[in-house]
Amino acid sequence: MPTNTPRTKTFVLPDMSGRYPPNGNPPDGYVITYQASDGYYIARPPIKILSFSSPVSSPYTVTVEDVVLVQTHAGTFTVNLPTGPIPGTTVFVKDFAGVAAVNVINVVAAANIDGTTPYIINTNYGQVRVIYNGVTWSILSK
Repeated sequence: MPTNTPRTKTFVLPDMSGRYPPNGNPPDGYVITYQASDGYYIARPPIKILSFSSPVSSPYTVTVEDVVLVQTHAGTFTVNLPTGPIPGTTVFVKDFAGVAAVNVINVVAAANIDGTTPYIINTNYGQVRVIYNGVTWSILSK
């Protein structure tokens, strides 16, 4: 009669330390999104669309995943990216007024944006979309 041989299986969980929330339920209003890279769902703050018009308060500091549409402004407008957000955070900044050739938009980060900071939008209707990878910001599109 054959004997059953015990088998050992190892189950590996992905590192969840960068996920929000680490314990418990996400705050009201958070959006559950699918992360294709590891097959898990993550709760994130909702994207907010900010459209700046006169008078403009510069610098603007991004607090969550934002779409920042910079309208009429005089002089340089500065958008500060968040410091140390969760990996996968994306921010989209666009010259909505079409005046960046004369009035540039500086996108500034504590970590580099594709190896440098600030990223300068200096073409009319220019834009940049960046994602945080846990260490630096990477440009997804411009």
